[in-house]
Amino acid sequence: MVSAAGERASWLVVAGLGLAVVMRPSVGCLPDPGPGITPGQQGLLADVGPEVVLPALERFRGAAEVLSEAVEAWGRAPAGDAEAARVAARQPFLDAFVVWQEIELHQVGPAASSLVAVGGGDLRDEIYSWPTISPCRVDQETVAGTSGSPDFFSSNLVDVYGLDALEHLLFHPDAGNVCPSQVEINAQGTWDALGPEGIDRRRAAYAQAVVGHVLATTDALIEAWSRDGGDFGALLAAPGAGGSPYAGGQEAFNSVFDALFYLELVSRERKLAEPLGLGDCTTACDLLVEGLASGAGVAAIAGNLRGFRALFTGGAGAGFDDLLGQEGHADLAERILVNTDAAIEVADGLSGPLDALVRDDPDAVRVLHDAIEAITDDLEGDVVTVLTLQLPGEAAGDND
Repeated sequence: MVSAAGERASWLVVAGLGLAVVMRPSVGCLPDPGPGITPGQQGLLADVGPEVVLPALERFRGAAEVLSEAVEAWGRAPAGDAEAARVAARQPFLDAFVVWQEIELHQVGPAASSLVAVGGGDLRDEIYSWPTISPCRVDQETVAGTSGSPDFFSSNLVDVYGLDALEHLLFHPDAGNVCPSQVEINAQGTWDALGPEGIDRRRAAYAQAVVGHVLATTDALIEAWSRDGGDFGALLAAPGAGGSPYAGGQEAFNSVFDALFYLELVSRERKLAEPLGLGDCTTACDLLVEGLASGAGVAAIAGNLRGFRALFTGGAGAGFDDLLGQEGHADLAERILVNTDAAIEVADGLSGPLDALVRDDPDAVRVLHDAIEAITDDLEGDVVTVLTLQLPGEAAGDND
């Protein structure tokens, strides 16, 4: 969760990355990798930005722009056409949402949490903060009607904006709210006082402000990674050099490896195991799924798998598969890619909202869970051994 101070810190990180342009090493002519990093590892680090992160961010930027246009059309629609315009904005939301799910696997540097990642800039939560969400708080802010104020995003926590808040604004089925009766907007009647048309107008204005912030934050991420901006990719590829937040090659290499573990810690465990009741949850576990309002939980996991594949292979550049091949373990790399493609096929073959699948066909969801587990078992086992990597703290404590 990012507070006002956290957001200011995020933007300071981006500003700092911009200042680093004057001292960054050139990726086109990589310096001597030095101790603790091989030329192959350095090549992988140099390709993360231009071959993986930036292409995905640019695709998301394009999808978010289409979403913005649809939300603006909703805001302009006359009362009689407003609901149809809101519904029409749902598909552009889903298109952008699925692209973002790929980027969830690319949390290196600017997007990553400063609490756990070297060079983390906390910008991911500014765009999408699941599982830190609060639809009731979104409803409260809808009544407050202050989303257009200059300090709205700096004075609020991340659970009232981002794609998760936008999902609630677009997909809540009616003019009601999700807050308990004792919450002020219900207890004092301020929600009902707006009336259906007033609620729709507030939601549309709120959605426009939120998608504007998503676009601005996406631009900040692109700027942070761009060769003409902060060029974080160059800093990642030159650990120990001036301006790089990474003290050494192993730290930089591990930071990219850590990003892959979203597939285990979040996609497998939080998005599938917990709703299936395989963790601590014992009642109403199906309601823990991601994308509950939109029904996009399965598509989100498919996006995660595609994002994993892109980072593992380095896109069109050098990836972990290449390093494994150089170490004589091309068979391990191939097995991971085959299992990843198989898991994508399983996800793409599921239809319907994830919460409904958990209730009505849990065995089918378990197949997806197990397909991902086949990938992550290799990731935290043989890959760690062959490439001499360290597991993220949470994964190191996983005993399954």
